[in-house]
Amino acid sequence: MNYIIQLLIKLKASVQKDVTKTENEIFNLLNSDAQLRSKRELIEKFIQENLPVLEDTDDIPEAFDKFWNEEQQKAFRDLVKEENLSAERTEKIIEDYLFAEREPLRDEVLELIEGDKPTVLERKKVGDRILKRIIDFVEKFINGMTGK
Repeated sequence: MNYIIQLLIKLKASVQKDVTKTENEIFNLLNSDAQLRSKRELIEKFIQENLPVLEDTDDIPEAFDKFWNEEQQKAFRDLVKEENLSAERTEKIIEDYLFAEREPLRDEVLELIEGDKPTVLERKKVGDRILKRIIDFVEKFINGMTGK
C-alpha cells in the first residue's frame, strides 16, 4: 500500500501531461495486484475527491489514512446496521479472524445477530451472506494495509 501512496504523491506532483501516465500506472497496479483489486473503488474515490483539494504532496499520506479510516468506519457501521449485528461482537469476531487467520464459523456469525434469529431454513443463507460480508470487509479495509 505504501507504493500506492507514493504513486498518489507522484500523481499530485505531476505536470498535466504526466497525470494520465501516472493514473494509468496506478490503475494497472490496482488491476494486476489481487490484494489491491478490492481496494480499487476506494482508491479511485480518494483520487477524485481528495487529491484535487490537497495543496501539498506531504499531506497525502495523512489524508489517505484519514480517508481510509473514515470509509472503514462507515462500512463497518453499515454492515452492523444492515445485518442487525452486535457491533462489539462483530468487532471481536473480526479481531479473532485476523489473529487466528481462520474464518469464523457460520454459527459464530449467526450469534452476532441481535433480535430475531433466522429460522432453521434461513440459517445457511443468512449465515453465509453475513460471513461473506465480513470477509469482504477484511479484504477491502484491513488486509494489505499494514506498513503504510
